[in-house]
Amino acid sequence: MTIEELFAKIRTKADQISLDERPPVSILLNILSLETEKYWLVRLANGQATLDEVQTGSLFEPDVMVSLSEETLLSLASRELSPLKAFLLGRVKIKGDSGLLSQLKYLWPES
Repeated sequence: MTIEELFAKIRTKADQISLDERPPVSILLNILSLETEKYWLVRLANGQATLDEVQTGSLFEPDVMVSLSEETLLSLASRELSPLKAFLLGRVKIKGDSGLLSQLKYLWPES
């Protein structure tokens, strides 16, 4: 699976789900590859979820920011690597309220 395929699956799932009304959450994914650094913003608000690529110049202070390599993200998506192990190995860095990351389970594609 490629990053583009993974995000296409996440977007499809975001369009299909309806979340309970809860306070808005913004999660910024900083995806690093050999050539680029990309930012993806996940917003959970008003019972809906969105995933959009954002420019570094348009960044704001998200509730939580996750920095990881493209390879690590794909390993997490394929369940070859657990989130806890990735964190303990230093392959995932988290800034902000890490408890909010549990809300990503609503968007994560099935294996």
